[in-house]
Amino acid sequence: MKISELFYSVQGEGKRSGRPSFFIRTNHCNLRCRFPDGNLCDTSYTSWYPDDSRNIGEMGVENIIKEYLKFKSIDVVITGGEPTMYPDELSYLCENLVRANRNAFITIETNGTNFGDFVNHAGLISISPKLKSSVPKGTEFEMMHEKNRVNIEAFRKFNSLMKNNISDVQWKFVYTGESDIEEIREIQSETGFEDSDVYLMPEGITAADLDKMRAETIEACKRNNFNYTDRLHILAWGNKRGV
Repeated sequence: MKISELFYSVQGEGKRSGRPSFFIRTNHCNLRCRFPDGNLCDTSYTSWYPDDSRNIGEMGVENIIKEYLKFKSIDVVITGGEPTMYPDELSYLCENLVRANRNAFITIETNGTNFGDFVNHAGLISISPKLKSSVPKGTEFEMMHEKNRVNIEAFRKFNSLMKNNISDVQWKFVYTGESDIEEIREIQSETGFEDSDVYLMPEGITAADLDKMRAETIEACKRNNFNYTDRLHILAWGNKRGV
């Protein structure tokens, strides 16, 4: 696996928000998000500008686990980029993390476009489908992103994990405005997830961005019986690596 960074912090988003967690961030992504106000995703160094010369590189699982075991964290968050681009390696990593610490709680953060056996090792699959608001219009990646951003078949498979008590699943959406709700409802009608499993997160990569969108996002949650999640890592440290 191409690894961008390893670090110890707290989970900043979703239902395990605030939990001390060891993060394994993979490099490279199969999408290129750019939002209406011009913000790229907050980890553009793993998607738009993946620099393999700066990252940890193709790190062996044994060395990753050695780093993990330096901390007392039960929670492990495998994120990206897009970690499911490496399905076999991801399964092997999860398997060995649990072998090294049978109490390990693994969260896999994904855009939901790829499904694989790795789901059998995760306590939580955090799916963040990319809405129309994420399409990088006017760029060389527009058509690729639009074509790949939604995979209903994979979404249904992820949702079945919850129904069959295989893994917990949350659906986390970046909220940019009311038009996002209609699209979320369309995906929900084709996929079948519950309102109680949906988290809305204000779009933004700075504390000022989040402040601007927070109240509107919370009101959207109230109207739709969704959950609200903030971005604790950005509020605490700003948008930078290793947090």
